[in-house]
Amino acid sequence: MVAIVLAICWLARRRQRRGLSALAPALAACLVAVAGSAAASVLVSPSAAPGGEVAIPGSLPFSEEALARARAEGPVFLYFTADWCVTCKVNENVAIARDPVIDAFEQAGVTVLVGDWTRRDPAITRFLESQGAAGVPLYLWYAPGQGAEQLPQVLHSQLLVDRALLPAAAAGL
Repeated sequence: MVAIVLAICWLARRRQRRGLSALAPALAACLVAVAGSAAASVLVSPSAAPGGEVAIPGSLPFSEEALARARAEGPVFLYFTADWCVTCKVNENVAIARDPVIDAFEQAGVTVLVGDWTRRDPAITRFLESQGAAGVPLYLWYAPGQGAEQLPQVLHSQLLVDRALLPAAAAGL
């Protein structure tokens, strides 16, 4: 989708350089971008629906206390989301709530914590700021005994599977 918008913008710039109107391609780029956003919102998983439901069954709500307890027990995947965040919902659907990720997390004993920032909770806002994030999405991986590793804002399931199974593979299990 992004490639199409960029191609249309390139065409608009090319027309501009030749002294032609770039209005039609610019409008087309806007329409493609809006259509892409609408299509992405359709991808919202029912398991990540509004109302505080989470993408992975058994996930726990975020609090600093819950994070401290979970870190003492093993690996932690902490993610911050909001019902209005299209990127968050797409990631939940195409990367997080996938059977390979759920299976790997179960196998590795990963605790999943979810910070729902839909209503801009002040405690979550403070935590996001402490991590250098202005908002959502924010994905953090805590390997046992280590600090937070900030993951990319656009996720893929293999990244999460690799994080979960890496310690077991390194130990030769």
